[in-house]
Amino acid sequence: MTSKPYEIDEKKYDRFAQKNNMIYRRLWDKTLSTYGTMFDKNIENHINSNKEGYSRLDFALVAAGWTVYEKFPFAFAWEREANYKGDYGINWMKSKHDVKDQALFANQVKKMAKFYGASSVGITDVNSNWMYKTGFVRPKSTSESEAKKDVRGGDTSNSILETPIELPQGVNKAIVMAIEMDEDAISTAPAQPAAAAAALAYSKMAFIISCVGEFIRNMGYRAIQCGNDTALSIPLAIDAGLGALGRLGLLITPEYGSRVRICKVFTDMPLESDGPNLDFIDKVNDYCKKCLKCAEECENDAISTDTEPCFGRDSISNNSGVKKYYVDGEKCFEFWIENSSDCGTCIAVCPFSKIKQILTPNEFWEK
Repeated sequence: MTSKPYEIDEKKYDRFAQKNNMIYRRLWDKTLSTYGTMFDKNIENHINSNKEGYSRLDFALVAAGWTVYEKFPFAFAWEREANYKGDYGINWMKSKHDVKDQALFANQVKKMAKFYGASSVGITDVNSNWMYKTGFVRPKSTSESEAKKDVRGGDTSNSILETPIELPQGVNKAIVMAIEMDEDAISTAPAQPAAAAAALAYSKMAFIISCVGEFIRNMGYRAIQCGNDTALSIPLAIDAGLGALGRLGLLITPEYGSRVRICKVFTDMPLESDGPNLDFIDKVNDYCKKCLKCAEECENDAISTDTEPCFGRDSISNNSGVKKYYVDGEKCFEFWIENSSDCGTCIAVCPFSKIKQILTPNEFWEK
């Protein structure tokens, strides 16, 4: 039986600088083969190739899936919009709801999050290890596309990626949510319908955390709505009991495997926390030692085939100090650029993803 969900080498571990994530690193690191490039580099070539799963229809599906995530300015808010009143007023929202039973209230909060669309929900105390050391902070009431316009265009200083990240004092709980990705679309990976499944999950994420954040504020407490920003989502999800870390470097959940995207809302609400799912963590750890399907099917040999996990890999995009199977982010991202989208093959082939039938892209459209 596992006594803890992960092992940390305190001498090696330091909070992660978000600028070293490959999505940001390709903006500033000139040593990368992918420096200055993104998915649009090869899209027209893919469309003109007539390759199944890479048509204009497929790419239109992907790009449209990102719409809410990219365009909704309130998705990642840290506070209520200024001068908001609404049809229901706000005076009754200013006092804090008196929580008499933290366990009961935590279950009600989980019910609320699922009502708004979360597939699974857990609550954890905030572990400062998982907060980004520095990162990108969006301006208030600004959409993703507007906030990152200059960053994506390379027209701004790298210092904008290096803002120190700290939660406001007293914000000590995280409501962590997993959003299921469409089984049929993911099964087509690495073709574009799989990327569309990820895009749609991100837009669902933006909607869900907006509603969850406002619910919390309506109850008189603070809410900080986050996607991939502010903190590392996977260890928070593990702490909240949502699953385990797999060989493929992603969260594996009991219900959906790694067919999920993760979001979280930090709050000062008095909530009973969940614990890690240690039995499931044991199951995944044992299975991943023997099962190499994700590594064998990886399009660019980015997933470790080592028998045992380790405490580090020589890359700034890997945060050493946690015992796990380290994924080669540089190789993974190189294939993303070639593919003109994220991939998803490792997710599709993982037995925990419970995909009943692998579809071709044409079969996806015809089903």
